[in-house]
Amino acid sequence: MPFEVPATRPTSTSRRLLRRGLLLAAGGAAATLLSACGGGDDCNSCGAGPGGPAAAAGYYDGSTSSGRHLQWIVLETGRYYGLYGPLNAPSSTVIEGLMIGDGTATGTNFDSNTLNDLNFTAQTGSLGSIAGTFRFRSYFDANVAYVGGATGSFTTDYSLRYEDTPSLTTIAGNYSGQLASVAAVTATNFNVSTSGALQAAVAGTCDIAGQLGVHLAGGNVYDVSLTYGPSCGGVSGTTVIGNAKYDGATGSLYIITSTSTFGSVALLLGTKT
Repeated sequence: MPFEVPATRPTSTSRRLLRRGLLLAAGGAAATLLSACGGGDDCNSCGAGPGGPAAAAGYYDGSTSSGRHLQWIVLETGRYYGLYGPLNAPSSTVIEGLMIGDGTATGTNFDSNTLNDLNFTAQTGSLGSIAGTFRFRSYFDANVAYVGGATGSFTTDYSLRYEDTPSLTTIAGNYSGQLASVAAVTATNFNVSTSGALQAAVAGTCDIAGQLGVHLAGGNVYDVSLTYGPSCGGVSGTTVIGNAKYDGATGSLYIITSTSTFGSVALLLGTKT
């Protein structure tokens, strides 16, 4: 089943239309506008930005062509995560599925042929590719093509929450939430200590131990390693790695982990109690 977190989505539609309208109308003036920050918000790091995937790094918020709300996360390595909601509900705070993969960037183009799209509600997984266009700390838009012929697209705007300062003290606390994969969505409680140590109890007898640390390459991102206990079924004894995002406005922690080939992908989501 899908699960819900407190609403955090910024209203960016009018800003997007304004920005794209200016770009279309300005023509030769576009070079000046492209170095400006997305959405008209103040930005701590405006400029041409780095090259390669690092230029695309950030948090983004928007929607898909099927009306799903989308939180899009890109790391400087090209690893990306997309948390999406139900069909035709662009304002919904429910998370129904997860996209994960690795991409490369050339100029303002971002491409990936390792997309894994996992729908927790339907308990299905789909492979595909992404062809995207981005501007440094402004927006990230993409077309998606799935194996089998289905297609889609999404548009997102940069979120300044990426520039918040990560801290293990900030995320420390007790959380109530769920562990989601294509196999099941299960109620889970977990704790994160001020040293980043994580202990989770999944409904039933499965325990998970892990460690979070600040992502030293930059951004409001955390690195994660989780090990499943001896009573966790087919994943018992498995260690997975990934990344986490913390939303200070709602006290929600999103932990996304996978094996190296994406054979096992899971989202551990909780809100501070």
